[in-house]
Amino acid sequence: MNSATQPGSSHPLPQATDRTSALRVLRGIAIKVLPWIITATALYFAFNGIDFGVLVSHLHEVEFWWVALAIGLTALSYILRSRRWQKLFPEHTLSFSSALRVLFLGFFMNNILPARAGEFVRAHMGAKIAGQTRTLVLATVASERLVDGLTISFLFVLFALGVGDANLSHNMLIVAWLFAGVGVSVVAVLSVRAKLLKIAEKLHKRVDSKSSEYALDRLELFLHGLSPLCSPRKMPRIAAWSLIIWSVELLVYYCVAQAFQANLTWAQCVLFLVAVNFSSLIPAAPGGIGVIEAVATAVLMSVGVEREHALSMAICQHAIQYLVVGIPGAVIMFNWKKTLDQVRAESEGTATAAATAHPAKRNQTELSTRSHVNG
Repeated sequence: MNSATQPGSSHPLPQATDRTSALRVLRGIAIKVLPWIITATALYFAFNGIDFGVLVSHLHEVEFWWVALAIGLTALSYILRSRRWQKLFPEHTLSFSSALRVLFLGFFMNNILPARAGEFVRAHMGAKIAGQTRTLVLATVASERLVDGLTISFLFVLFALGVGDANLSHNMLIVAWLFAGVGVSVVAVLSVRAKLLKIAEKLHKRVDSKSSEYALDRLELFLHGLSPLCSPRKMPRIAAWSLIIWSVELLVYYCVAQAFQANLTWAQCVLFLVAVNFSSLIPAAPGGIGVIEAVATAVLMSVGVEREHALSMAICQHAIQYLVVGIPGAVIMFNWKKTLDQVRAESEGTATAAATAHPAKRNQTELSTRSHVNG
């Protein structure tokens, strides 16, 4: 007889239930506390032993024209991201202005919410505006993250592999290989999508429950959202947009280096970019505070930049990201209902115009809408 159940009954004893509840509470606390522990540890390593007088002097000596140029280029990169995000939808359902607002909101929420929860805010808001499901929109966000990771990995392997500390370079190469592995896996899954869905449908028929039906529907929608990654027509454009976006981002890091009179080569600027973006994958507190500073400083020191000098550059780059995303993101957040009404009206106007101009397309859209029911 199981000690956690009463004789002749499958119901658990109160002690087992209490133990399960306690474990859930502890797990919830751990999920909330762990990122802050990581952040506190990273901040300690980033600032421990720093000569704050030298750090402040570097910040005072910054050339603000270069910083202003970096701010402008960062804003441009987010505008370009918005255009690319439109391409990541299987069908054109999101206007450029809508994509821009939702994208800024999502990145802003990533800076104030833990565990990159801004991605879910973006999926929720994007779904409401585009008239699509959250699952499909979340798939487009996942596609974006994967394409970004692959592009950064490509730049690293092409220009910065072996630059600086050998151990740091090796660790970054591992991350690059992980992105490559995920990319290959996604392509493999999408190439057998029809067979995979048939298997899932057979399993659903055997189980025949609402939960299995819901899971099958979500799987189909998510795979449909990833489908542009295997589209011969869309994927080359997505790749081209990604190279343009990260070339602009690379210019941002070059400008930051120039602002602090650091004579970094282009390969070292690529290494700076890769370090900041790969370190943001670490599950730290919102915005990657501390982790980005610690990792970027270590990487810059490995190419000969003095520690306080390197930290001042990392702080500046991080502050630029917060500034560019923070101001428009905060405005959108505090006016989200008004924004939602505006962009919804724009999207409806775009859809109406498209349907009027292309009657055949209107029928296709209606059929597509029926086949992907919101949930």
